Amino acid sequence: MKFWTTVSAMFVLYCGGPYGIEEVVAQSGPTIAIFGLLFMAIFWGIPGVLQNSELISAIPIEGGVYQWYKKSWGPYWGFQLGWLEWVTWMFDAALYPTLLAEYFIIFIWPEAPFLVAWGLALSVIWLTVFVNIRGIDFVGPLFNILIWMQIIPVILIIYYGIGFIDLDVYGSLHLPPETDLTQAVVFALIFGMWNFSGYSGLAAAADEIEDTETNYPKALIITLMISVIAYVIPLMIGIAVDPNWDQWNEAQLNLVALALGGTAFAWWFNLAAQTSNFGLINGEMLLMSHLLKAISDDGHLPSHISKTNPKYGTPVGALVTQGLLLSIMTMGMNFVDLLVVGTWISIPLYIIGFFVFISLRYTQPDLTRPFKVSGGMIFPWITVIVPTIIALFIFIYSPNQYLFQSIPLLLSGFVIYWGWNRFKSSK
Repeated sequence: MKFWTTVSAMFVLYCGGPYGIEEVVAQSGPTIAIFGLLFMAIFWGIPGVLQNSELISAIPIEGGVYQWYKKSWGPYWGFQLGWLEWVTWMFDAALYPTLLAEYFIIFIWPEAPFLVAWGLALSVIWLTVFVNIRGIDFVGPLFNILIWMQIIPVILIIYYGIGFIDLDVYGSLHLPPETDLTQAVVFALIFGMWNFSGYSGLAAAADEIEDTETNYPKALIITLMISVIAYVIPLMIGIAVDPNWDQWNEAQLNLVALALGGTAFAWWFNLAAQTSNFGLINGEMLLMSHLLKAISDDGHLPSHISKTNPKYGTPVGALVTQGLLLSIMTMGMNFVDLLVVGTWISIPLYIIGFFVFISLRYTQPDLTRPFKVSGGMIFPWITVIVPTIIALFIFIYSPNQYLFQSIPLLLSGFVIYWGWNRFKSSK
């Protein structure tokens, strides 16, 4: 992928527009929602961009973060952390077919039964599997098309709605009913973490990116700046146009588009939301398949997962495996469940990832780093300590009803490693 194709892929993969972010307003209230997103962009997003830019410039090989873990902490912990990285991406990927179904239902068929919504989610999942089997030569140009389909409606909603923004709203907290301040802050931080994370993701397909060492860092910085605008301003417009904040859901901006531009614009906005969700799951399916194949290539998973398509050279075994698992996940969990569980299990991984970044500074000081976080060791440590404090706050104060779902997932890598090695030794 060339530079602007990489930017397009990052926007589609790491942002995709404000579609689906509306739930943060219902969970946190408008004031904490907006300030929470801005806070996370600065104190979570910027450190993530800096750390991942340095790592990808130093170790630009297929498998991305999995290879970073192995290089820093050895093959055993490389597998454990690479596996957990893949699991967290699976939860994130499962959000998007669910959101696509939600947008379709709220606008076209509000009374649709569950099987219709799930069937729509399945069609998206397996279309994505098919597209990714065709390879990056097919997916890359698709990213260039999707970015414009997603960003033009955002530009128009800003154009039509920016005059409605009312800054006086943010003089009070406006907490949702039966929600205390801590809960509201935690949900805002969770949504911020979701929207300003994953910047190591495309590194799993580093072999597909042209001039990775320089293009990846520059593309990340541009993507973060666009993401802040694409999230915050449309939400502020929506908050002004539709003040029934506690009743908002994941597709509320669709109704804001209807109020601002009429039925035709609302249909266009709905289509943009669908392409956003398709683009996000499509990009994540790409990077997850490379990550899973890299783990399987090292002998940690069944060999059929390493199978590649003879014509396109794509990891078809990993893609089909992911499609099957996503089909099951979207049947059994709703949007908020997927988001909170995925965030909860990702937090230990984020903290470990921060210290992988800093530990490589000490264990491999002579490693060539075309992009390097400046400031000696003081500023790199700041980029580790600040997001670690945020992650621990979310981890401690997240709703505890998700604890029992999350712990088995955190431990799954140990079980799989032990079971697979026993199976191999018995043969």
